[in-house]
Amino acid sequence: MDELNLQDQLDEKTKELILKMEEELEARDIEIKSKDEEIATLKNELAYLKNQILNKNRKMYGSSTEQANSMQLSFFDEAENNSNLKIEEPTVEEITYKRTKPFQNTGKKDNLANLEKVVVEHKLDENQQSCKDCSSDLVVIGTKSKEILKYIPAKLYVEEHITYSYACKTCEENNDKANIITTKAPRTLLHKSMVSNELLSHVINLKYQHAMPLYRQETYFKMMGANLSRQTLSNWILSTANELEPVYKLMKEELLKRDYIQADETVLKVLDDKGKESNKQKYMWLYKSSAKDSPIIIYDYQKTRSGSCPKGFLSGFSGYLQTDGYAGYNKVENVKRLYCLAHIRRKFHEIIVHLDEEALKKSRALIGFNYCAKLYEIEKNLRENHGKSKDYYVIRQKTRKELSEPIIDEFIEYIDREIKNAVPRSPLGTALAYTKPLLPSLKVFLEDGSLEIDNNAAERSIRPFVVGRNNWLFSASTKGAESSALLYSIIETAKNNNLIVEKYLLYLMNQYTNIDPKDKESLLKILPISKELPEYLKVKSK
Repeated sequence: MDELNLQDQLDEKTKELILKMEEELEARDIEIKSKDEEIATLKNELAYLKNQILNKNRKMYGSSTEQANSMQLSFFDEAENNSNLKIEEPTVEEITYKRTKPFQNTGKKDNLANLEKVVVEHKLDENQQSCKDCSSDLVVIGTKSKEILKYIPAKLYVEEHITYSYACKTCEENNDKANIITTKAPRTLLHKSMVSNELLSHVINLKYQHAMPLYRQETYFKMMGANLSRQTLSNWILSTANELEPVYKLMKEELLKRDYIQADETVLKVLDDKGKESNKQKYMWLYKSSAKDSPIIIYDYQKTRSGSCPKGFLSGFSGYLQTDGYAGYNKVENVKRLYCLAHIRRKFHEIIVHLDEEALKKSRALIGFNYCAKLYEIEKNLRENHGKSKDYYVIRQKTRKELSEPIIDEFIEYIDREIKNAVPRSPLGTALAYTKPLLPSLKVFLEDGSLEIDNNAAERSIRPFVVGRNNWLFSASTKGAESSALLYSIIETAKNNNLIVEKYLLYLMNQYTNIDPKDKESLLKILPISKELPEYLKVKSK
């Protein structure tokens, strides 16, 4: 009996010991699992920080697969980098030929179709047109032609206009009242200034199309013998913007009538009243209509990045609004939002760009990037195969519904699936969180073939301002920033409508001085979107 009790006691202790060991093992498993989760979190944090550093280094020092801005590249050795002695010289007439060596292709062929052509014939003098042996007259048996691209240096000169007044002495004697007629001098945009419309359009074109700051223009004109101070040049520009304000307002009015606008914004430094740099960032906003019809581009200077800025500017607009994911645009009313695939793709590209081949194969971010690549491939094929077709937008809408919509649906499923397991602050988690609210609204571009898959057109249009800003660094006043917005709007709209900018500016100034700015019908005829502009203002195709 005692032996049985002892055995029972031993069994009980064994069970307690086993149970205790199981509890300890379970506790250790929980602790190990907790440590594993902590390690995984730390690894993700480390990967996130590494990715942040790599992205900053890539932006500062590395190359990008995104479209590069050639204006920002070094100009020191551009002659050596771009030269190719094997390519043909530019010609006035278009030459059709086939390239047999692809490496010779350096990009766009030179186009001189817009230049005036002067023909110079080299003939013998009359006393030389007889044969030196038999004295018979020589006859033309053939000709050769050689084209030379000539350059006439710029020239400044003062043109003095003297007007005369005439009176009828007979009328004065008979009626005691003279019949007086006075001749008129040419009218200029800035009638109180000595600057001609030609010089004014040149100064504005240099600053806003070619990003030449006024201090460089000061030196430029000094080499021509004219001491024009920066203050004088600034006054001309501000006065021009003030005169052309009705043009800007009418362009904005026409923009708001469109049914599709793309928008973007960038920072701008503006000095305060004391000439010091403001601590608060200012912004230049850009709004662009579709390239389907004559595109209109409007810059709008604002002191903040608040959503009230696009809300106020786009008041009265009703249609599609395409932007990046910035939440400020959500305040715009009565619009249908359309987002940008390029910004989504960029988030995934920033993750995979640093991975080696082995890591790339395992990357979940590569899947998201490939969805974007497939969508862009469809767009590329549409442009190449149907871009010149009159039914391009109809074909594009139909093809997108057939090919692009299933890919977007798969992309959305991928996002919903991956975001459940992704660490929120990890690079992938950040990309997924950015994409999730935007991707469903991207499907809006399937509704109309004229809608674009990304907002790149707006980014390209704001780039000239960014290039100029990098040269002149800041705006000296609010008035200067507003004037720049107005003049950039006219110039970029002219460029996007294939106009020769400086010629158009001169045409606009000449015409504007002879019409009533309140006459909207006359003003519409001279806008850069007008169908009635003369042919000599347009860039000729090759």
